[in-house]
Amino acid sequence: MKETKKIQIITDSTTSLSKSECEEMGLDIVETSYMLDQELHSAFDEENVSLEEFYKKLDSVKSCSTGCVNVQTFEDIFDKYASQGIQVLYTGLSSALSSTFSNSEIAARNINEKYGKKLVAVVDSGSASYGALTIIDTAKELISEGKTLEEIETKLNEVVNNISVAFVARDLSFLYKSGRISMLEASLGKLLHIVPIIYVSDDARKLKVGDKCLGSKLALKTLKNKFVNFIKSKNHTKCYITSCALESDVENLKQYIIENTNIKEIKTGLIDKTLACCCGPKTIAIFCC
Repeated sequence: MKETKKIQIITDSTTSLSKSECEEMGLDIVETSYMLDQELHSAFDEENVSLEEFYKKLDSVKSCSTGCVNVQTFEDIFDKYASQGIQVLYTGLSSALSSTFSNSEIAARNINEKYGKKLVAVVDSGSASYGALTIIDTAKELISEGKTLEEIETKLNEVVNNISVAFVARDLSFLYKSGRISMLEASLGKLLHIVPIIYVSDDARKLKVGDKCLGSKLALKTLKNKFVNFIKSKNHTKCYITSCALESDVENLKQYIIENTNIKEIKTGLIDKTLACCCGPKTIAIFCC
């Protein structure tokens, strides 16, 4: 029988989990940051301001941007556990969206070199929000089975490549404000009422614009049909949905999937502040694995 080793999972605030949820799940967390009209905030600033209130506030800002987690912050939190002989697994925001992951790779390499053995493993989620949560949930299952850090890392990279991820951002101005698309793309989208569905590519490392729908209703209908097909063709068993408080759309999407696939339980939640600055306050995202 394999010896079960203590492994600490660390994530970042773009998993759209609150501090209390992380504590309940036994996770440690690093905070990303965001800037609204040149004012810098950490991810859990203004905890008295609800996410719903924050989404409304976003509509009035002239500029917004996001900041990554630096190497030193990662080294500090990794070393907190490695210095006690506790192995660490980190997963969080996709390398396609931020330099946060590459900074975690540098920090992991430095800590492993410091102790002369592999104590830290990092896995690129290829996603964000509850997409990273799918990886965390799988990691927790593997840890409970007594898998080694190396076995978990290998398995999670396989899982990442089978995740289906897409999001619909109805207000393209935020993708422009956060530097994800050009002003021309945002302006044309608004003028023509185009609502794109943005997918993560099959290698789970790059974003690509897929369907370009005329209006949000068609976008939601297209998203529903595409994901029912993904779930069936890829034999997905888990589904997660997050949004910027678009309750009716979330319920619509959730019920359609439950009625048309074998998935009967779907976890839903709200998109965190940092990601909301990237995609805007009228966004819905879906993740299946």
